[in-house]
This record gives sequence, structure tokens and C-alpha cells, in this order.
Amino acid sequence: MRRSSRLVAWAVGGLIALTGWSTLATAQTYSDDKWRFGLTPYAWLSGLSGTVGVGPVTSDVDLSPSDVIDKLQFGIMGSGEARKGQWLVAVDGIYASLGAAKVFAIRGDTGGLDLTQRETIIQPVAGYTIGDGTWSVDFLGGVRYWHLRASLDVDRTRRPSNEHTGSRQWVDATGGFRFRWLPYEKVRFVAAADGGGGGSRDTWQAYSSLGYDAWSRWTLGFAYRVLAVNYDRSDFLFDTRTKGFILGATYRP
Repeated sequence: MRRSSRLVAWAVGGLIALTGWSTLATAQTYSDDKWRFGLTPYAWLSGLSGTVGVGPVTSDVDLSPSDVIDKLQFGIMGSGEARKGQWLVAVDGIYASLGAAKVFAIRGDTGGLDLTQRETIIQPVAGYTIGDGTWSVDFLGGVRYWHLRASLDVDRTRRPSNEHTGSRQWVDATGGFRFRWLPYEKVRFVAAADGGGGGSRDTWQAYSSLGYDAWSRWTLGFAYRVLAVNYDRSDFLFDTRTKGFILGATYRP
């Protein structure tokens, strides 16, 4: 019952919240000098897979979207974009707190562990657009800031608590593109990817979205997004992929 109620709450939240970044392509060229804005709150129904290590303990992580929702303590996500002519600036932000998810130890211990994680990701970008009202390509450059706190705790049903906790923050430089297409009136398709590194060994993401202009200022839709990072420094390992569907809405004032 608890898991079902959370799934319903996230789904309902997603219906009033679109796609993993605002899709502001409109049926006009980008030659005017008028500022245009978009705000996109969204819900990312994501799973987490990969390897997480703190100190001497490393665990294998394979959490489905329902596992993440069941253990989610708090989450907020959103993006915003401002455009003038062919230039744009945008920012995407995520905060999520995950509590006591079951993972499997692969180094430094045996058996099951509890993973507790708090994650903040903020990505500002700037870009330049080519194209027209039917299709366009945004060329984007920016940074991705990470702040991560993770704890791995031995299963207390086997022996007394033996918790390993670590916190790291770093910045990666990123570069990428975003392709927008309006195949039909009121229908929007977006595909995008970026990659980079710096603080981490490497990071990349890819997503695609399909939206519908339900009202003059609102676009409803869904997306699929994959975000990967490989950070391995100072006895702290976070080599993971976060992936899943996004529900939400873009508002254009």
C-alpha cells in the first residue's frame, strides 16, 4: 500500500509538472530580440545502477524506479530557460534524498548493506541555436555541479552497525546539443545529449521527449533520460547510471 500510494503521488505530480528540460521551440524564427522564458517542474521516475564505494566498502547497486520511490525521503526537480534571438541560457536542478535502500557488498564486506544517499545536481548551460520554427539545433556548453553524500551501513540483523559515510562535491565541464522538431501542430519532439568531465573521470547524459501543447502557455508530455557519472577519488566511488521516465509540464509566461 505504501509503495502504491507513492507511485500514484508521483504520477499525479508529474501530470502537473514535463520533460527533463524545457522545450521552448515555437513556430517562429529566432531572429527577433524579444526575451522568451520557460519553466519546467518535473518528476523523474528513475532507477539507479552501478557501483558505490565509501572507504574500504564497495557495493553493487541495482535499484528499480519502484525501489527508489519506496525509499525516497524527499525530492525536487526543475529547469528553466531564457532565450533572446538565437542565444539561450538554461539551468537544470535536482535534489533527492534516499534512505536505507538494500544493496549488495562486493568489496570490504559481505552480504547486504543499507545505502543512504543525498544528491544535489545543478547544471547551468549557455548555447546558440540554428534552424527555424519547424526544426532547430541548440549547441550547448556549461558545467554540471555535484554534491553527494553516501553512507553504507552493514545490515544490523547480522551484527552491530558498522557505518561508512563520505561526502564529496565536484564540477564537470560539459558540451552537447539539443535537437528540436515540430512534426505536427502542437506536437514537439526533442532529443539531446552531452558529455564531459573534470572533477569526475567522465559524465554523460542523453534524453528524448515528446510533448503536446495542451494550452497556449502549457506543454504536457513525457521524456526518457539517462545520466551517468564515474567519480573515483580519495576512497569515494560513485560510478552509476540514473535512468527512467520523466513526467511534467513546461510553462511559458
